[in-house]
Amino acid sequence: MRRVRIRLMLIVVLVGIVGLAAAPWLIRQFWEVRGSNTVRRGVRLFTQMGCYSCHGELGRQGIADPGDTENGVPAWTGGVWMMYVKNDEEIRKWIDEGSTADDHEHSDDSDEGSGHRGIKMPAYGDLLSDSELDDLVAAFKVASGMIRPAAGTTERRGHDLARKWNCLSCHGVGASGGMSNPGSFAGFIPGWYGNDFGDLVKDRKEFDQWILAGSIPRMDRNPIASHFIRKQRISMPEYENLTETELDDLWMYAAWLAQTDGGHIGEPSPW
Repeated sequence: MRRVRIRLMLIVVLVGIVGLAAAPWLIRQFWEVRGSNTVRRGVRLFTQMGCYSCHGELGRQGIADPGDTENGVPAWTGGVWMMYVKNDEEIRKWIDEGSTADDHEHSDDSDEGSGHRGIKMPAYGDLLSDSELDDLVAAFKVASGMIRPAAGTTERRGHDLARKWNCLSCHGVGASGGMSNPGSFAGFIPGWYGNDFGDLVKDRKEFDQWILAGSIPRMDRNPIASHFIRKQRISMPEYENLTETELDDLWMYAAWLAQTDGGHIGEPSPW
């Protein structure tokens, strides 16, 4: 009996040690799943599929193409997408088949069609599930700027202000979050909508505190939260000179992101 008890105690101790060792990984996995959204997943898939190798980081600048020395591989931003796709169906077809129906119609066996370039768009359909294709379509729409708040609105001013201050360099494409932040509780920088944003910002007052002071008093008073805030390598800067009107604009932009799931739901409105 004594040996049995000793063995049981050893098993309990070993399980405890393994649990403690795995706790940080389990916590990060939980928050990663909880904070996941279609744009964030799509951006990561673009990396995994090698899309940025040709289209540049986040699709901002394509590489030179020996088959099209004047234009090169197209970027996704700056309205370039309008030359290639018009809606979700065409984006999906580009990713799935490597071209659109119009592209097939203009091509021929002599490689002189619009779809035949030195660097050809590969087909990814056999590598991706339907849900992954959905994520890629959503991420492309947001990264390319196909859908934006209407010009002249409070939401659009917040959108433009976020870009003026390069907020999305840390908070991710379309403020979808997920950029790595070593030492932080979840392991990544939160987005401006979704579960991780709701956990961080409870109301408009906390939103203003977060932006103006770079921290939220409620989080600073929490011993666990404050511990990780001190440990994290990337900290929220203080934008103490922003006006009340600018804070209104940013708040409304965050609300627009929540309504449009990061800015991918709606009709294309690039201007």
